[in-house]
Amino acid sequence: MNHPVVMFKKSAVVAAGGYQHFPFLLILNSILLESQNLSSGLYFSAHNVIKEERTSLTLSPEFDASKGFTIDFDVKFRYEKHNYGYVFRIVIDDETSFDLIANITSGRKSLNLIEGDNVYLAFDEEQLNQHAWNKWVHIQCSIYPDSLRLVLDDEVLQSLYKHLNIKDVKFYFGYSNHSKFHSSDVPPMSVRNVKIADGKQKLIAYWPLKEHQPYSCADSLHHISAMVTNPTWEINKHAKWVKEKTLELPIYTQFCHAPSKSNIYFTNGSSVLAYSTINNTLDTINAVRGIPYIEINNQLIYQPYYDELWSYDFDTATRLSIFNFKDNTWSNDDRTIKNPEYSQHNAFISPKDSCLYVFGGYGNYQYKNQIFKKARMQDDWEQVSYSEEIPPRYLSGLGHKNGDTILVFGGCGNPQGKQELGIVNYYDLYALDVNAFKAKKLWSISNNMGNFVVGSNIVVDEKANKLYALCFPNDCSNSYILLRSFDLDSGNNCTNYADTIPFIFDDVNSFCTLYYDYVDSQLYIVTNYNHNKKSNISIYSLSYPPLKIEDTLQRDTAYTTPSLWMSILFGITLCILAGVGYIYFYNRRKKGTCISDYSVATDIDSSYEEPAEEEKYKFKSTIHRKSAILFLDGFQVWDKDGMDITKSFTPILKQLLILIILYSVNNKKGISNVTLREILWFDKMDESAQNNRRVNIRKLKLLLEKLDGAELVKESTYWSIKFTQTYCDYIEICHFIDRVKNNEIVTAENINELPLNLLSGQLLPYVQTDWLDSFKSNYANAVLDAAISLSKQEYVKRNHELLILIANSMFAHDKTDEYALTLKCHTLHKNGRTSLAKATFDAFCNEYKAMLNTDYVKTFDEVINGRL
Repeated sequence: MNHPVVMFKKSAVVAAGGYQHFPFLLILNSILLESQNLSSGLYFSAHNVIKEERTSLTLSPEFDASKGFTIDFDVKFRYEKHNYGYVFRIVIDDETSFDLIANITSGRKSLNLIEGDNVYLAFDEEQLNQHAWNKWVHIQCSIYPDSLRLVLDDEVLQSLYKHLNIKDVKFYFGYSNHSKFHSSDVPPMSVRNVKIADGKQKLIAYWPLKEHQPYSCADSLHHISAMVTNPTWEINKHAKWVKEKTLELPIYTQFCHAPSKSNIYFTNGSSVLAYSTINNTLDTINAVRGIPYIEINNQLIYQPYYDELWSYDFDTATRLSIFNFKDNTWSNDDRTIKNPEYSQHNAFISPKDSCLYVFGGYGNYQYKNQIFKKARMQDDWEQVSYSEEIPPRYLSGLGHKNGDTILVFGGCGNPQGKQELGIVNYYDLYALDVNAFKAKKLWSISNNMGNFVVGSNIVVDEKANKLYALCFPNDCSNSYILLRSFDLDSGNNCTNYADTIPFIFDDVNSFCTLYYDYVDSQLYIVTNYNHNKKSNISIYSLSYPPLKIEDTLQRDTAYTTPSLWMSILFGITLCILAGVGYIYFYNRRKKGTCISDYSVATDIDSSYEEPAEEEKYKFKSTIHRKSAILFLDGFQVWDKDGMDITKSFTPILKQLLILIILYSVNNKKGISNVTLREILWFDKMDESAQNNRRVNIRKLKLLLEKLDGAELVKESTYWSIKFTQTYCDYIEICHFIDRVKNNEIVTAENINELPLNLLSGQLLPYVQTDWLDSFKSNYANAVLDAAISLSKQEYVKRNHELLILIANSMFAHDKTDEYALTLKCHTLHKNGRTSLAKATFDAFCNEYKAMLNTDYVKTFDEVINGRL
């Protein structure tokens, strides 16, 4: 059967956002979302997975379709081995199906609208060749009772159709489980901005397919749910690291990023590997002559002004080994393995003179803060003098603020640079002018997130006023990497993004760095662990800008389409709130406090943190740098001379010490040999388990001898630790909890002797083992119970600052604790700070919904007027 087809360029076609009655709120929301440059859409798993794992998107809006309808969306096709499938199936009254079928391969391209056995509208190959892979194209399909219309960007096809009575319509993208129109052929595509309008072009529903629930997504107008199976949400690429490659290369492989070429280079003695961040491919460039320096530390950098790779060594009278991409040669052929003189240093190419500069590092038991310079054909390193010297350090991050300024963030070392004097972690930011070589300290923040150091590169976003850094604990071997941002001007508003990445930290044998690729707007992490004569390398990607995982979740709050005036009122209110928020956070920045994710929302009031109020309660100090074993907010051990000996504890020794202390506190006897074996050596035979226990007990005794008053003792078959002078924060807070349980009265005379500032500390947050979970849970419950009891004491009830401190401490252990919410909001409201109480309530409701997937049932009025 032949059908008349009309084809013309789109001129007066209704565009994606041009439907009548388009709500003002939706326009405002779109502007806000697009300003963030966030990815959106649903990625469809296709023929590369089994049928049960392919993606479907099902839409079933209820509307009057008797005069026809239009479905409008963006689609992006990717190239895979099998590209055939149903873009959508539109099922009318469960009897008729209109199918948009794509078959876009390198050899043949077709996109056809089919009903039954008839092809009604078809784009030819010449038209489709105008569109590239992985590029968004706009499709609009209109089905009327007597005609069909299909739009692909500017190309429009129209056809007459037999008369159709339309009552019920369902839309299936990708996999379809409809009983009559089942299909499992899914094209490799992504879909976004799905809109449905009725025959009068009134917008019925709009699914941006951005924020979402795990298996559904509500439309932006009437909260109509779209159901999804096997989803991969594009926005999640901003909140979850994707492991792109795992490489096992020769030991001490060097690597660097060439952002202008969208390549990450890996090099060793025989070849250069070029990983393309655009195509996710790995190409090999065989070196014709020479090799890079074989360094234990990573000492490779891309020189953009010459388009070369520079491998460098710190020996005197040693030139750079330069890789020339034109003839694939290295300029040097020194094959000896070098020991790092400046391990975990920072390096950059100066735009001023195109020279290589290095800062800091560690070697020969010293932390460094010198700046060295080397030109392209220079033999010796030249030390550069600079004013306002940065304290010696390594494991810091370096980034470019602009062409004239380099930023150095964090690290660890000490002011004297001598390892024997101990090590401290720095949480400061320095700016270095590369023209005048003058350093300036911009800020330093107090750390309330546990010890961490920084990957070698940081990413600076001046427009967003943020620096992004890879932070990882340096007090454990089985560590993890977490992406954090800090305000450039103050260090405030510390925010954790995305998920964590496992990272084995073995000092000079481990390396991690952060790259930003501006071509594809992606962040990349490269980790390397030199072990067993191999460089074990992983590459991870994250779309920019990064998000917290909860930012990708759609709030499940139903609402109807607002009137225009209500929308305008909403917009005005939003602007006012933004102004108030700016003033508040500007003032917060000036205080130099790093705020955790949740406390940004819940500590807005925080009169307790005001300097004038802090003078009222000078709580018992918990900063112990001598003879101390710390469990709260991170495992750390200090010897009697003030040396941090945490790294001396292997993973098994750390677990052994933790077990003995936890059991000693909880049952007053300690831990038996039998229990130790069941937990630590369950996989070994009796004799082997006993030998392991003896060896590690002996090692633990030797380490504890470095502390004053911490003795490992054995009574019968139970091991415990006797403390006389050594401090343990976990033991102190447990004693405090016991005092609260025993109804010890808090008064003005003893308040400053109580360790109330320890209440918010979490128990060993970076130690992840199954056996520890119950201890953590019991500890959190004990703290919450003690906090409730404490808040009911007469002296405490009269002090609003103490009540807010107690509520914040409870939130640190349970973000959805209702008593903490009532306590804080009630206190703020009573103190005349109702707007801040409302902000706390709103933040709590969002957290409650995100964590428990259900709405909080109480209203704000019920909370502030509730009984404690």
